[in-house]
Amino acid sequence: MKKILYTMLVALMTAFTFTSCEDVPAPYDIPNGGNGGETTTEVAEGNGTVDSPYNPLAVVQYIKSLEAGVNSSNYVYIKGIVSSTKEISAQFGNASFYISADGTTTGTQFYVYRVKGLGNKNIASDDEVKVGDEVIICAKVVNYGGNTPETVQGEGYIYSLNGKTEGGTTPSTGQATGDGSKENPFNSVAANQMASKLASGAKTDKQYYIKGKVVSVKEAFSAQYGNASFYISDDGKEDNKFYVFRTLYLGNEKWTEGKTNVAVGDEVVVCGSLINYMGNTPETVQGETYLVSLKSNGGGTETPDTPGDDIKGDFEYVVANCGLENATKLSTLTLTDGLTLTFDGGGNNSVPSFYTTGNAIRIYPKNTIKFESAKSIESLVFVCDEYNGALYNASGDISSTSGKTTISGSNLVISGINSKEFTLTNTSTVTGAPSQLRFTKVIVTYKK
Repeated sequence: MKKILYTMLVALMTAFTFTSCEDVPAPYDIPNGGNGGETTTEVAEGNGTVDSPYNPLAVVQYIKSLEAGVNSSNYVYIKGIVSSTKEISAQFGNASFYISADGTTTGTQFYVYRVKGLGNKNIASDDEVKVGDEVIICAKVVNYGGNTPETVQGEGYIYSLNGKTEGGTTPSTGQATGDGSKENPFNSVAANQMASKLASGAKTDKQYYIKGKVVSVKEAFSAQYGNASFYISDDGKEDNKFYVFRTLYLGNEKWTEGKTNVAVGDEVVVCGSLINYMGNTPETVQGETYLVSLKSNGGGTETPDTPGDDIKGDFEYVVANCGLENATKLSTLTLTDGLTLTFDGGGNNSVPSFYTTGNAIRIYPKNTIKFESAKSIESLVFVCDEYNGALYNASGDISSTSGKTTISGSNLVISGINSKEFTLTNTSTVTGAPSQLRFTKVIVTYKK
């Protein structure tokens, strides 16, 4: 991965004006206390077992020892008191909230993200978890993005609520986990179950993400075919293995000589369509599967370059760094370099919004973005989101009151703007993925 050269702070206003992103709590800046910092009186306690759960400080310290973005291999237990709630949803059957050792917000705050309820069952009501409740959580954990310790979505539940338990033992190998999304991939069991539900020879209508360790390699990557076939499971053993059939390499490209090959024990994430081949062989679909990441058993993780990393500009705005709430409807966004973005629905009921799926701002047909700057802007590059195999670049159907629109890989480029004020409009007349512009980053170059 190439290092992003520019970091940015954004000011954010909700409703008509968003408040500054600098005001968003940074719960895990240890030390210094407050909103997750280590205070002089806090002590890390527990070893993560059911008999000795981690306290919030201890689990944060444990997570920081993990590789960024890699889920813990085991489930751990964490105990605390709910200090604030983010989303308790009977509709989706999960809950997100913060816990601390004493239930206040002055000590370490640990983020419990989308866990199920007691007994590993769906959350039944929107008030099932409240501030002040004492909980013990059983979950896998992750240092999300390398800076946010939290539980892994879909791989955790409330083991105890105010002293009450309803069973639900620590999940073991053989249990289906994940929902197939990029953020929460299927494990081998879940992938097998999904594919096995299909009719003989039928395949899924979208691509899913699947994660596991390589059990055995049937066909290693070769220059002749550019693809590979292998089996994966949770622990790299034969039980519950899933067949990854003729997957392409990182970046959805053919493998070439000199690149790392796949080997037994490697940890991989693949994205692909699933098929119930001949009615008795669940597997990925040839030509519709590719490697997302490859962590060699000998150490080191390989991923394709993040789109936009090689593009240099005068200023970058990374959507994921702002701390926007999921499903935020956007009105005005002011960046710290003086650039202001004003959003409008343009008569579409679907208005410009931010969603955590893909961490992208979504611009629907008829939606507009007005750019205003004290300096003349030469060009903009929107780094577009790719989800379930679809690239959300509005098929290039973007008009601008100034400049020319082109598509370059995952990027939508507006060049030759040379203006301090202009408006972009999504002019797509189709539906679905081809009609939407979803961008995770915008790179600004000013006229010299």
